[in-house]
Amino acid sequence: MEPVIDHINRYVSSVEEHVSFYTRVLGYELIDRGNKGDGKEYAILSGCEHELFISEADGSIEPDRSLRHIGYAVENADVLLADFKRKGIAGREVELVVKPYSRQFYLEDPDGNEIDFIQWTDKERFRGEARKKGGDPR
Repeated sequence: MEPVIDHINRYVSSVEEHVSFYTRVLGYELIDRGNKGDGKEYAILSGCEHELFISEADGSIEPDRSLRHIGYAVENADVLLADFKRKGIAGREVELVVKPYSRQFYLEDPDGNEIDFIQWTDKERFRGEARKKGGDPR
């Protein structure tokens, strides 16, 4: 069996804001919420074939510069972006980025970490080109 992502566990500045963001924007389901032994709030969300464990951090959270972004594959980036703009999730400044193998746009979570919503138009060709070049063909 190939390994697959089971869960992501991260600290956040506000459990409430992140629960709202992930349930409203990405359709995650809140499956547990409470306080850990140290009194810090936590929540567990389920969606996109994995769980997201979030815990209140000590102090403020700066965007993690070692993680460029988390990417979610979407069926139609144009439709999703229009829907997010209509609902006020994405501002007018958010634009669709069209690349040789994809259509995508980017949002930030409440702590400023980037999320990529990508519609692959030719993922096999992307992989083939990347293998030939030994690097990022974008």
